Amino acid sequence: MLLTRLKKRLQVDDDSADRKLIKSVLDIINPPSNKPTEKEEGSAEQINKDNLSKNHPKIVLHIDDDLEDRELVHEAIHAVDPTFIVIEASDGESGIEFLKKAKSSGNLPCLIILDVNMPGMNGFEIYNEIKKDDELRCLPAVIFTTASFFKREQRKENEDLPVFIKPDKIKEFTASIQKILTHCKDK
Repeated sequence: MLLTRLKKRLQVDDDSADRKLIKSVLDIINPPSNKPTEKEEGSAEQINKDNLSKNHPKIVLHIDDDLEDRELVHEAIHAVDPTFIVIEASDGESGIEFLKKAKSSGNLPCLIILDVNMPGMNGFEIYNEIKKDDELRCLPAVIFTTASFFKREQRKENEDLPVFIKPDKIKEFTASIQKILTHCKDK
């Protein structure tokens, strides 16, 4: 069951089943005990552990309120590189909650992809909140949005934040994701 849900997508919401799933993924990446764990050959945990590079899991956190956009980004990331683990959050609060948990487990994402126009916190506000944390501020982030204009103050305050406009064509979409993934920080 874990493998099936992982293959679909990892979404961070307030659902306790989702929280258990995320904990399971983090436990696979970084087992809770210091002893090496023996996993049964062919088990979901072994398969997923084998898909991760030993000490360098490639995790991307994608924060976007639009389910279709999250699905497209997830599919495009896996088309470019199927070894990435994509964690999805539908709002800034869920994304920041995931980052806090990932920070405490030592499994931070190599990249954060943010939408701009979302209810609650927008992408720039999420980015600025992340930058308040000394450990999280080093994480690379990009804006990936359909909004082609921003308030001048938002861009001026966040000049170091790369902005990518979501293209309409699938081929261009995947090419944009490929460029975005170059911002992924190796651990």
